Amino acid sequence: MIKNITLLIIIFSLFSCYSVKHLETDEYILKTNKILINNNDQTRIKNISKQEINTIIKQKPNKKILGFIPFHLWIYNFSNPDKNNWINTYLRKIGEKPVILNNNLVEKSINQIKAHCENNGYFTSSVTRNIEYKKHKAYINYNINTGKSYLINQVRYDQITDKNIYNLILQKHNKKELIKGDVFTYNKVNDKRIEIQNILQNNGYYKFSKDLVFVTADSLKDNSIELDFYTRKKNVDSTVYEKFYIHKVFIHLNISQLNQKKSYQDTILKNGYHFIVNSETKDNLKFKIISDLIKIKEQNLYSKQNTEKTYQNLSDLLFFKKILIEFIELKKENSLDCHIYLKSPTKMYYSVEGEIKRSADEGNLGISGYFQFGNNNLLKGAEKLNGKIKLSLENRQTSLNETDNLFNTKEISYEIQLSVPKLISPKIIYKKLKESLEMRTNFTFSLTQRQRPDFSSQILTQKLGYSWKTSEKSQHQLNLIELSYSEIGEINSFIQNQLNENPYLSEQFEDKFIPATNYIFSFNNQQLYKIKNYTYLKTKLEVSGNIFSVLAPVINLPKDENGSYTIFNNPYSQYIRFESDVRRYIMFSKENTLILRGFYGLGYSYQNSQELPIQKQFFSGGVNSIRAWEAFGLGPGSTNFDPIATNYSTGDIKLEFNIEYRFSLINSLKSAFFMDGGNIWSIKNDPRQGSVFKINSFMNDLAIGIGFGLRYDFDFFVIRLDLATPLRNPSLGDGQRWITNPLNGKFRYNLAIGYPF
Repeated sequence: MIKNITLLIIIFSLFSCYSVKHLETDEYILKTNKILINNNDQTRIKNISKQEINTIIKQKPNKKILGFIPFHLWIYNFSNPDKNNWINTYLRKIGEKPVILNNNLVEKSINQIKAHCENNGYFTSSVTRNIEYKKHKAYINYNINTGKSYLINQVRYDQITDKNIYNLILQKHNKKELIKGDVFTYNKVNDKRIEIQNILQNNGYYKFSKDLVFVTADSLKDNSIELDFYTRKKNVDSTVYEKFYIHKVFIHLNISQLNQKKSYQDTILKNGYHFIVNSETKDNLKFKIISDLIKIKEQNLYSKQNTEKTYQNLSDLLFFKKILIEFIELKKENSLDCHIYLKSPTKMYYSVEGEIKRSADEGNLGISGYFQFGNNNLLKGAEKLNGKIKLSLENRQTSLNETDNLFNTKEISYEIQLSVPKLISPKIIYKKLKESLEMRTNFTFSLTQRQRPDFSSQILTQKLGYSWKTSEKSQHQLNLIELSYSEIGEINSFIQNQLNENPYLSEQFEDKFIPATNYIFSFNNQQLYKIKNYTYLKTKLEVSGNIFSVLAPVINLPKDENGSYTIFNNPYSQYIRFESDVRRYIMFSKENTLILRGFYGLGYSYQNSQELPIQKQFFSGGVNSIRAWEAFGLGPGSTNFDPIATNYSTGDIKLEFNIEYRFSLINSLKSAFFMDGGNIWSIKNDPRQGSVFKINSFMNDLAIGIGFGLRYDFDFFVIRLDLATPLRNPSLGDGQRWITNPLNGKFRYNLAIGYPF
């Protein structure tokens, strides 16, 4: 170990020296930007964060892997600057040129930081810099003294001479903004100008903009400010202060602005709207579907809010590829024609994807792929029909049912879903959700068939449910009815002996009828194209069998030999099940991200069921879980898993955590280091030794794996290869669970499409 550490230190030292080898005598590599903030006014305003300041600084050091390894700089410095042959050119292309200290950019950064402080209310702030030079390396300290902020003493609108506008602003403005005692910032004042613009534009003032709103700020004693808002009429078009009305609304179906005069057109008046169509698009979509979504009405005042709501409603239909709304001013006094251009998608679509996985220790080889197809407008009401066929093949190393076939495990699933862009629901549900976004009613039918060396099964599922959004970040799904019927087919002698000896397993392998209801909530505050930390959360709560348990004694449902009520000669499942998947993405830069993930699952059966049905139990391991173990190959608890005897471990509880650091390697080739941990457990009396969850000892049952991954980004999809090895194996005896040398242990590698989370 000491030798390895010494070797690493020598390597880093050599690379560090080499990184400055080609510099001129007056050049310095920028190593760090250190930000020091001195805020003496913490009671008045939230501190300006170092992360905000760092995004403002114009010149940043070379990017680093894991936060301290300048890998791309090393690659660049491998090249000979005096030679332009292909190898040196390529090294410079994939590497990163040294960031040489530029004093002009430092001064620009200081000015930008100063402006940022002023925009946040610190008008007496000062920014200085101190540069330390060491062996052709520069270390910059940005010292920020914020000073004191100014408070608002009074806000007035009396200088607005147009009485209609003055009264409208007083009536509609947000009284919680810019009140006495608030901190005065440029951003807050500008937000108020935007608010005034929106108030007027939502009430007919089509041409009005915030540029016509002016503000005077008079400073008083004790760092206080008086604000006066006013509008200017001199040298301004008089129609800016006049209200506009909608004359006509034209809806162009698949007719763009460029080709609208080149093809045959027909205008159809429907529900007060003028639909412009050609022979190909006339019958594409029911006009009422579109007209019900449009909030822009003829003879009404122009409203920016109604325009945005119309665009949102049309987008929520999840049908049109392109939506454009524009207004044309008419010669008729204060009148506008509204033109809405809608481009429909291709009616039929399909896609194909695949996945390959293999473990180096057991030698299991697996491939899977699916074919997806659909129709975006099945019944001419933007109803989406989507079908999917998925086939998975795997060769599991087992002593059971030896065969010459390359694959001894097969799973094939069929799914068909019809999604209707409205809520087909009782009025009480519709009233609660009518203002939600992307409301849809979903009908789903699926069939899954599994054939394994140890047993076979078939699952038939039907769903009726709803999906909707309450905001751009929050999505909901409620499956009112989810009926599943599972049928266990042929079971080999080994499994049959296990079932005879283990009552815990026996009920899992019975035919089951599962009448479930579930609710799923998802939250994602990611802002696309912005380097900002974000959180992803998905939770699911499911219950089954409660209604039938109430009705069973009333309608005299039959019972089986175990005393359980049956439907269609099979006992129905009764349980409650909860799972939560939470992730935090910490963005150090566009290419460097740290992901923290936790998964928690719990299922409990009662009354009509002794155990959860096997398809509702949790498993661990696999390409998106603990990657050092194969799927279904870990646990439960400290149970000694034998892949030769059985390869299907499930449990009632699942705890899992993942830590993954992703970084760019070379161009589109990405990489990652990761650590996965967790396990599954049983709740009730499971005779498998060490399988039951115990609050005082479950930590000792945690499995941990570490690994390294390569990912190639093709923009539209990512191919991922992860190499993982166990670091802690709970199935080993006490004192042996921590692997002494994991790099010489058993490796598992998986080839998949897409990131694991």
